[in-house]
This record gives sequence, structure tokens and C-alpha cells, in this order.
Amino acid sequence: MFDDTEDEPETGWGYIASHDDAPTVIDTLIRLDPEQTYTKTELSDEAGVALKSLYLEGTLDDLVEMGFLEKRGDEGEEVLFSVANNTAVFEAAAAFDDAIVTRLDE
Repeated sequence: MFDDTEDEPETGWGYIASHDDAPTVIDTLIRLDPEQTYTKTELSDEAGVALKSLYLEGTLDDLVEMGFLEKRGDEGEEVLFSVANNTAVFEAAAAFDDAIVTRLDE
């Protein structure tokens, strides 16, 4: 029934699921202030995910590519990130979050 090959995911959900810590970080991003900037360490702390894990798996870079985060800062400085709350991907994730919370409250 399920193909055990390690091909690239063909769906958005599959892509998110293929990154172990992405769901936890996305959940955190939905709740962060989009007007603020955050270091990798601050994002790691806010999400409760080990910085080493985020770095080794490339989670933050993938979240930038997907449209959940924006990179800030100049070359030579520590990279800062902000929540990309104006993207269709972020808006869809926030709407999904709201829909689930509403449904569970019924």
C-alpha cells in the first residue's frame, strides 16, 4: 500500500512531514510576532527544538523556501529571521490552525 522508497514528497503535507521538526516550528511561527526578528537560537528556544537539529536538517532554510520565514540581516552578521505572515502558505497554515481549534472547541 505504501511505497517505502525515499523519493521527494509529492504533496505539501508530505514535504512538511518529511522534516521532523517542521510542524513544531510552524506551530510556533503562527504564534510569534511577525514584526519582530529572531535568531536561529531564539527560534530554536521558542519552538523547543534543538538548534543542532534545526541546523543539521536544514529546517529553517526549508521554511524560508516554503514561505514561512524570511531571512533578514546582512552578510557577515548573524542571520535574523522574521515570520512571513503575508504569504499564501503562512495564511493557509494559520487558517488551518484556526479551523482545527474551532472544530475541537465544538
